[in-house]
Amino acid sequence: MALVIFDDALGHLLKICRIINTPGGNAMLVGVGGSGKQSLTKLSSYICRQFFFQVTLNKNYGDIQFKEDIKQLYNVAGPAGGAVTFILTDAEIKSETFLEAINSMLATGEIPGLFVKEDRDLIPLQQKGVYMKEAGTKGEDPTSAFLWNYFINRCKDHLHTVLCFSPVSPKFRVRA
Repeated sequence: MALVIFDDALGHLLKICRIINTPGGNAMLVGVGGSGKQSLTKLSSYICRQFFFQVTLNKNYGDIQFKEDIKQLYNVAGPAGGAVTFILTDAEIKSETFLEAINSMLATGEIPGLFVKEDRDLIPLQQKGVYMKEAGTKGEDPTSAFLWNYFINRCKDHLHTVLCFSPVSPKFRVRA
């Protein structure tokens, strides 16, 4: 990226880095188009050595594709324990249900209906080895419900959502 870093941009860069480096850190950046919200987020993600993801829109992109993208991010952040920066701009919100999903994800860590029954049974089994290695406990056999909560908390800690909105948009008040 060809960027000109001035004092204000550097200050915002440091704030974004601090937010996405914090477990469970999420941000909402508000500024007019072209002010550098996305560029500074990408640079912050690179500085913090995080996987950067942004939705790629096409004419067929909808709720199903959005949830599949989120599911992939959960798989990177949960079992793998990789730090992920997920950026979503107001132009990428094709349906208000995207915001409902993001709201649920930020509030509880879960999106209703994201994982089918088979996934909800398989994920705790995948997490068991990770939990045992991290906790260092031997002989204890955690329950599936405990391992599911462990997975969700791990996703909440490692998946950092950055919303980039423009205050000029007529939908800004409703969405904020």
